Amino acid sequence: MTHIKTILAIATVFAILFSCSKNDDNTINDVPSFVRFNFLTNSNNEPLKYPQVSSAIIPSINYINTSINTLKVPVTLTSYTLENEVTVNYSVTSSSNEDLFTISPVNQVSFKNNQLTDTIYINFNKRWLGAESIVLNLESVSDPSINIGNLNSNETNSEFTVNLEPVTTTYTFIENRIEITGEAGEEIDFTVNFPNGYLPSEIEDLDIFKFLNGFNYSIEPLDIGENSATIKYRVTLNESIENDDVLYQTIITLIDNENYTTKGNSSLQIVKPIKSERDVTINTAASFYNLSDVFHRTYIEHWNDFNEDGECAWQSTFAFTYPIVVASTNPNAVLYSDNGTADPLDDIYHHAFQIGFDSPISTTTVNAFNLKRYFSNESTSRANSPGFNVTPAIEFFPKNGTSTTNGSILIIPQLLTISGTNGNSYAFAISGEGTYQEVSPGIFELKFKLNLTNEAVFGGTITSEYRLYNTADYTDPEDLTTNNCITEYTL
Repeated sequence: MTHIKTILAIATVFAILFSCSKNDDNTINDVPSFVRFNFLTNSNNEPLKYPQVSSAIIPSINYINTSINTLKVPVTLTSYTLENEVTVNYSVTSSSNEDLFTISPVNQVSFKNNQLTDTIYINFNKRWLGAESIVLNLESVSDPSINIGNLNSNETNSEFTVNLEPVTTTYTFIENRIEITGEAGEEIDFTVNFPNGYLPSEIEDLDIFKFLNGFNYSIEPLDIGENSATIKYRVTLNESIENDDVLYQTIITLIDNENYTTKGNSSLQIVKPIKSERDVTINTAASFYNLSDVFHRTYIEHWNDFNEDGECAWQSTFAFTYPIVVASTNPNAVLYSDNGTADPLDDIYHHAFQIGFDSPISTTTVNAFNLKRYFSNESTSRANSPGFNVTPAIEFFPKNGTSTTNGSILIIPQLLTISGTNGNSYAFAISGEGTYQEVSPGIFELKFKLNLTNEAVFGGTITSEYRLYNTADYTDPEDLTTNNCITEYTL
């Protein structure tokens, strides 16, 4: 009942505000203005970030914080007009040591006619071990006609409490694979993401990586700094690795330590692939995606026995399919868009022979290679199982480098991170190969085997048969003669 009364009270004020006009005997000037904390969270209790807004969410009066990211606490003024700048003084009390955090702006927020929300930033300088609290109170307004708090007695939102619970910090690679050209001096940047933030004093002298090196390079951080959720690192090649007939690979892996544990992609492959001469104007990959439709699909038939009745059968599924964005210097780059400008720096290039599987929703995953059916207890969130989105996934090698109708394919070797709902997380190595052919005008069929390797889950490598089509208008594949197919596994 409290929330209903609050909504009715606020709705009444807005009804009064917007049902009046400036010509109604200036009565609009008599409508009360008020200032309050306006901290909003989503259904996962995560703070909304600008420009996210919601008129259906009731502002919170407290928040449980387990992150060392900067916490932003909005303060909002509701007023029909503001002729002059308004300042609001606030106080801070805390159960913690004074050096735990800093706040800005100090003790005062301000508002103008075109800016009716200001933000209090709470920056954390170190970890807290036990439960602590920070209490903010709106104390006074430079314009005495403006009320402090909502115009009701139930939840005025003139006070806001931050309850500090023990910090949980994790880190992950944003990408799991980067291709390079192999020139001496080439620079490759990658990012480590810290969803709950990090403290520079803990990271600067901490060995967070282990390495499996396939070439000579140096690595340095570029932007370790305060109040950030990412660190960018730069790899510089110290030698030329341009032999076109050799595959070079280095793997950088994040290490679990006392304060930071891995989540999601924990390994990054930096790869100089074998070079294959191909005519980029063929642009084979473009037959498998449609950027005017974010839900464009390729269709998959997978030979398996997931119902465990002792007989293998084709199972149909699909995956949202996208191009692979590359630099203009990539030997397989084709120009997709110049963004309507003469500036080449904003041009977008796609790989002519690679496609990837991804979800159009940033927090979810797609069923690449039907991998979700391999497991009985998989977590499907992107944070836990980024390996269900495979980008890049497949590479095409046209026959003689010039065929528009057929050739061979490679399942791009890489490590995929997939987790169970029980919290167990594993890195699965994938590889495979096969062929493709245009079976009728505009319809391509891929035939390939996928190898999936993990000692803990599979005891080694398992292999599956697949068919993949660039349209739903395909003829069902004939059954295979083998009953050697996979069943479900538990993570």
